[in-house]
Amino acid sequence: MGTQILLHNQLGIHPSIHLHQESRQRPGRKFVFFNIPQIQYKNPWVQIMMFKNMTPTPFLRFYLDSGEQVLVDVETKSNKEIMEHIKKILGKNEETLEKEEQEKKQLSHPAHFGPRKYCLRECICEVEGQVPCPGLVPLPREMTGKYKAALKASAQD
Repeated sequence: MGTQILLHNQLGIHPSIHLHQESRQRPGRKFVFFNIPQIQYKNPWVQIMMFKNMTPTPFLRFYLDSGEQVLVDVETKSNKEIMEHIKKILGKNEETLEKEEQEKKQLSHPAHFGPRKYCLRECICEVEGQVPCPGLVPLPREMTGKYKAALKASAQD
């Protein structure tokens, strides 16, 4: 499989691709044809714009949230080299990907309970087969603490 690029969240609105219609820029065309769809699929929040025949040399321009621009020259590189370079400068490293995956697993684990913002369920009573919350459905008398205390008191008398 090809290399997959998950871009950093700090990447701004859109990278732009500047290509020129010359034969020496075939790798740039291959990059656009094969790799841009992969990048868009893995990073749906990123908008990509392409400009053709505007500059004599092809390059990629990325805009970061801080307003900074990152330029990548692609004139003499193959599409694989371009992908590796982008992954190196703008991609998430393995540690970050593993950390995000662990957080995602931890948040979506069905055994966790808490506010809906963080967990799938707020209470154990939402699980099928569990006793419902006493605030919503009254418990049977035998399961209440008052009844058990009264039984103990009557047994001691």
